[in-house]
Amino acid sequence: MIAIISINSGVLKLPTRASLLLANMPDPRSVLALARHAEGAGFRRVWLSENNVLDAASLAGAIAATTTLELGTAIVPVFSRSPALLAMTAATISRLGGGRPFHLGIGAGGKVTVDRWHGVPFTETVRTVEDTLAIARQALSGERTDYAGASRHSDGFRIASGPAYSARIYIGGMGPAMQNLAARKADGLILTWLSPRIAADMRPGLDELTRAAGRDPAEVELIARVYVAVCDDPAAAREAVRKELVEYLISRPYGRYFAAAGFASEVEAVTTAFAARDRGRAVAAVSDRLLDEMLVCGRDAAAIAAPLRAFLDSGADHLLIQPVPEERHGYPARTIDAVAEAVA
Repeated sequence: MIAIISINSGVLKLPTRASLLLANMPDPRSVLALARHAEGAGFRRVWLSENNVLDAASLAGAIAATTTLELGTAIVPVFSRSPALLAMTAATISRLGGGRPFHLGIGAGGKVTVDRWHGVPFTETVRTVEDTLAIARQALSGERTDYAGASRHSDGFRIASGPAYSARIYIGGMGPAMQNLAARKADGLILTWLSPRIAADMRPGLDELTRAAGRDPAEVELIARVYVAVCDDPAAAREAVRKELVEYLISRPYGRYFAAAGFASEVEAVTTAFAARDRGRAVAAVSDRLLDEMLVCGRDAAAIAAPLRAFLDSGADHLLIQPVPEERHGYPARTIDAVAEAVA
């Protein structure tokens, strides 16, 4: 069985409703340094993503072994690792951290990432995530796996006995099918490109799905990823993120999400301009209204405190703070300090 261990490090910890996502940073030593900085600022947990930059598992292991932090992934695609390997990863990193919980965030990823980069067919996405979750959950419970799903199966795998470990499993996904899966089977739902308005709209639906599955809504965390830049030039950071948003608005899954969230005109304008190879017009079509909802930006803690609290007031259980990186005019270390002050 999974053993839950309480760690008392003696370090002043922030409330558990905020943690950090250290993503899209190419230098692993810089990420390690930021993780230690976050630990010193009082954070309990950092999360790592995985795309074409850094491998989340190896970096999480290094942080777990050298800090008092809990680790998580937000997210790793289920197509790039088998369910058994994901369970081994969670147990290994938890054991490296002396039994601190590992927070395994999984999702489908994207067609470009999975199909083109990894050379794996990007099909049956929801079924694959559901089967992966079921097998990983079975393995992490200490049982031998015995599961035959529509897309994944595992028989006879068991995590070897050893030091105690602990793990929770989260689903990252924007569409209704993934949200329904999280409500039925996961410990939480991780949502990106979110605003307090959108979170407030989503919360009742997630709670209703959770109750329909026979579960208490308190069992399923709504984790809101919040993009935050604390910097000297907020205008420059805003323009950099405006350019970044183009890449999401032209993606069909994200485009559908943004359109459903009230930004259909922006999605149409950006995709039309991008199809015409007019990058400048595509960037200009990302409205201030959209940018204001997707980015928290300011020069200090006082400037970001109210927007961060608005997320918690909207129904989000936990804030997953992603500092805007330096190449987009953010200062991650300053952002970490400012968030710690704002949510303390």
